[in-house]
Amino acid sequence: MGASVGLLEAETPVEVLIGNALAKGGRRLRRAVVMVEKGEDDAIHQVRVSCRRLRSNLKLFKGFLAGEWATDLRRELAELANACGEARDLQVIAALVKETSTSEDDPEHVEQILRTLTAGLERAAARSAEVVAGERTATLLGTLEAAAAAPGLKRKAVKPCGEVLPELLDSAVQVFAGEADKLQPWTQEDDWHEVRLLAKRMRYAADTCATVLGDEAHATAVQAARYQELLGQHQDQCAAADALTALVPTAEPELAFALGRLVERHRAARKPLREEFLGLYHRS
Repeated sequence: MGASVGLLEAETPVEVLIGNALAKGGRRLRRAVVMVEKGEDDAIHQVRVSCRRLRSNLKLFKGFLAGEWATDLRRELAELANACGEARDLQVIAALVKETSTSEDDPEHVEQILRTLTAGLERAAARSAEVVAGERTATLLGTLEAAAAAPGLKRKAVKPCGEVLPELLDSAVQVFAGEADKLQPWTQEDDWHEVRLLAKRMRYAADTCATVLGDEAHATAVQAARYQELLGQHQDQCAAADALTALVPTAEPELAFALGRLVERHRAARKPLREEFLGLYHRS
């Protein structure tokens, strides 16, 4: 055996890392499910994060996975994450409205908007909790445990991690960079959203690879987290503007005016975030 690099050996077959990543992800998701069942704060968000990390790893190792089991598993994880999406989004949007409201806003209008968002949040959270605690999620957790113990893999999964991981991580970095290079301050929101997802995928890939590649991969994960934070704030402002705009058609004129002021505030907040991201990205 060669020298140890990180938590695993460079010579360790990649199949071992795949099993470890699935097992760790399954445990993380199970803990998040228990948090939801106990009604703990941030539980719904942790379910989404757990699902995203697992899906990212399944995509990272796609070329080593045999059969359709991984495709089916990614689909189940996506559906669970989506079931938790509305509640998490409304939670973030309500917090942003509180944060961005000023003394110039009518307190009664702000309170009315927050009541509407909170009511929607409570309904969405109840729906999410029902899905998370359901039989389908229990089946998913069992499937994850079975996959971690004996994943269906191609023969090349016996290749050493030290040979495989640098190429996999570089691919994730290059895909992100290819799209990030295209961003300009005036680029459409959807393109910014796509780069955010790619930054997240790059971060999760680097986190997984760091168990073998060590400091270099860890540095990539840290940098990706900085990108993700800024792009996530940008996405939150976009989501807030969209959610508040959707309330305008049914609002009384004065409330509609208040909503319009808030929408413009959230839209304006995108510009400095875009500039900060572009500055950070092009300095890196």
